[in-house]
Amino acid sequence: MRLQREARMAKKDYDTQIKKNGKLTDSFICLPDPENAYHWYFVLFGLDMPEFEGGFYLGKVTCPADYPAKAPNIKMITENGRFHTRNDGICMSISDMHPESWNPVWKVNQQVIGLLSFWLGDAEGTYGEIYEGHYGYNNDMKLKDHRVKFAKESRKAVLENEFFKKVFAGYESAIGIDQEPRDIPSWIEFDKKMEAKEEAKRLAEEKKKLEEEQKRKAEEEKKRAALRAAY
Repeated sequence: MRLQREARMAKKDYDTQIKKNGKLTDSFICLPDPENAYHWYFVLFGLDMPEFEGGFYLGKVTCPADYPAKAPNIKMITENGRFHTRNDGICMSISDMHPESWNPVWKVNQQVIGLLSFWLGDAEGTYGEIYEGHYGYNNDMKLKDHRVKFAKESRKAVLENEFFKKVFAGYESAIGIDQEPRDIPSWIEFDKKMEAKEEAKRLAEEKKKLEEEQKRKAEEEKKRAALRAAY
């Protein structure tokens, strides 16, 4: 079966990388569900962009029953601020959203390589992409801040995911997810920004309470003055 051959080749490649370097040198790992060869999962990591530094992002590639005649579907599971997790997939020339472009010689892991290229490049206008001001990302935080926040939260989210545990057990050290990231500049900057925002919020609330108290006292004094004038 084609997918079983792809799985064996992928595992062999990962084992070779680990044996040679002590870790995976690619920025992804992609393997099938041991109980369903048509469902593959992947983790992106080590992304060379400040917003995503230190992040681990789990996604899924779903192959159709007639794969490789037809293209797989690819989508994200981990919140990331780059691509949606709640739609029906990400539009790429090698995904099921462009069946006319699909080439049966392409492998599942090439889907992930394509996504990684989109992720680190300019995918503006791609279906499934998240952009500045998008619904759900247009509050008092800029998209960059959302991305850093998701990066900080991603390791825990991926480690706790049932499919990560099922598919990638034994590869935790190879991708570095077993170690908590430290001293990441974008995280430090984000924390400082959030602390400043919380401090500004606290001061604003204190100012509001003080103004309300002063207003209350002024109204009480006004009432007392009116009573004194009446007598």
